[in-house]
Amino acid sequence: MNDTAKTINYIETELIPAMVKRRVLTIADGEDDGALLDYVDVKALQPDGTFMLTVLFKAKVTLRSQKDGTKTREYHLAVKVTPPCSEEMYMSCQFDTLFENETIAYTEIIPTLGKAHLYPRYHYSHRKPREAVMVLGDFSVDGWKMAPVIVNLPLDHCLLAARELGRFHGECYALKEKNRSSFDSIIGKFKESRFGADIGEMSWMEVMKTGPKRAIKVLRESPFKDAVPEDYLQKLAKVMEDPWGVQKRSVIPKEPLAVICHGDYLRNNIAFKYADKMDPAKPTNVMMFDFQTLRYASPMIDFSVFIANSTGYDVREKHFETIFQAYHGELVRTLCSIIQTNPNDLPQYYSYDSFRREYARYILYGFAIASSFLMILHEPVEDTFAMENMAKEEIIEDTMKRGGPSLDKELAAMVYEMYELHEQYGIVLE
Repeated sequence: MNDTAKTINYIETELIPAMVKRRVLTIADGEDDGALLDYVDVKALQPDGTFMLTVLFKAKVTLRSQKDGTKTREYHLAVKVTPPCSEEMYMSCQFDTLFENETIAYTEIIPTLGKAHLYPRYHYSHRKPREAVMVLGDFSVDGWKMAPVIVNLPLDHCLLAARELGRFHGECYALKEKNRSSFDSIIGKFKESRFGADIGEMSWMEVMKTGPKRAIKVLRESPFKDAVPEDYLQKLAKVMEDPWGVQKRSVIPKEPLAVICHGDYLRNNIAFKYADKMDPAKPTNVMMFDFQTLRYASPMIDFSVFIANSTGYDVREKHFETIFQAYHGELVRTLCSIIQTNPNDLPQYYSYDSFRREYARYILYGFAIASSFLMILHEPVEDTFAMENMAKEEIIEDTMKRGGPSLDKELAAMVYEMYELHEQYGIVLE
């Protein structure tokens, strides 16, 4: 029996029956109706090029009432489990922390915001030695779909995603403004989910160091080569010799703009609904999910990661301001609506100019993520963990070419945009 078959067997014969026995799954919400497990069928979800550290299964479950055999209820569930891996890899990926943070999001933050219906339904989670599990509702049965492309979302998708991020940040700012004690209690439970473990000389560190070198190299060969001074490129290369340090410093919360952040807001963790019968390809709603890298930091770590990893230069060149205005406008509208104030009465740090300057400060963070991660979105890796068995030279060679010319174009544009923004706001690389 292979690993997938073993996990399916575990879900069908242990996990789901235990959830029914403990009344996590019931015929009617909130009622102890003595439900019996009538049927369960589990299938592994194929990633279709979407990068996932965890392994996802879909489960169809039917319950029958013990008191009234005619009453039934059907559940469609998404089960996230940690993949089979060595203890060293399990610890370095910080799976325990990832699942703990996501549980906090679903059990404490989202209910506090009062918008649980805007997110996947949470049912259950547990963490054991070298095993973490989370069970959510399968939102695909309600018409939600992943975006139709792996990278470079179309403008209509970008605008919806930006507004949703603004709404989420606005609600979290409102909680911070209205109930600081509750807000502090929540963020005090966050665990460092990405930088808590030292990845040392692991293979991914080589990817993170090589990605920026590729970006600088292709910039020098691109149409932008005369627009970016050589001294800026040299400073960028120097700073990015320690990409891990750049990212760690960027997520340190700084007041007054620090807020609860999704932590990994990009195309992979966003679902869209298409409910316009006249235009089936037009997205009408958006949902964020996967809160495993939840953190308290600048809102621009979310926005910069989204822009760098989910939009193409062809969209940003013409529509960046429109996207940023959509984000900021929704944030301010949401915040003002909840705390019942006029936008003009908000502190200056909530202004558009303040947020644009904040983005200039944190665009390097988005670049640091994208320069190593975009290659996997452009050209997916079949087995991410197999990289640990590759020689250093093989990793460098793969990082320098994976994704091909289309990624080269995006990386070069990203360096150019970063330079322009740093010049505009007087940001010095150091």
